[in-house]
Amino acid sequence: MNAIIGHQPPVTRCLILASATLMMLTSLDMLSPFSLYLNWALIIYEWQLWRLVTCFLFFGTFGLSFFWNTYVLLFYCSSLEAVAFHSKSADFLWMLICSAGMLLFLTYFYGNSYFISGAMIDIMTYVWGRRNSTARMQVLFFTVRAPYLPWVLAWISLLMGGNVQDHLMGIAVGHIYYFFEDVYPLLPTSKGFRLFRTPKILKIICNQRD
Repeated sequence: MNAIIGHQPPVTRCLILASATLMMLTSLDMLSPFSLYLNWALIIYEWQLWRLVTCFLFFGTFGLSFFWNTYVLLFYCSSLEAVAFHSKSADFLWMLICSAGMLLFLTYFYGNSYFISGAMIDIMTYVWGRRNSTARMQVLFFTVRAPYLPWVLAWISLLMGGNVQDHLMGIAVGHIYYFFEDVYPLLPTSKGFRLFRTPKILKIICNQRD
């Protein structure tokens, strides 16, 4: 386990360790999934603020769903952090924070999701696919171009009982981030404006140099 996780980029490593910890605690009945899911009433009226985080980290108890999502984290999301965000862990973490905020906004007003960890993975695979648009990936028995990767992974997740609304939200948020970070700043009218510019304080905390 250490040989696999130890070589992962820092943010991805923390995600895997956190999700694995929640999986083990819930599988051993030391923690109930009912204390982890997104419930706005409990968050607002009973200040159970941890639910704003745990709803992104729980991939299920010991089973196929957990191992599939961990596989995607290991092979695709870690590649995004290691290559596209090389030596920029603060930028990668800020992308996740901004994406989480957009997902929470959507679920509050339009969704009824309890766990949106799958949507977060869709965001990362969408951005990875856009930044590696010429790559071709082997997913199970299929060969797909990288931009279509999140759609294929969403389809596989649906076969395992996933929620189509979660995947659509994840892909939509991923497109918003990609457009305002990779496309819009290059337009003459943008004047170099970046909507998702990483705060300097986060770069200092993560020891990231410009």
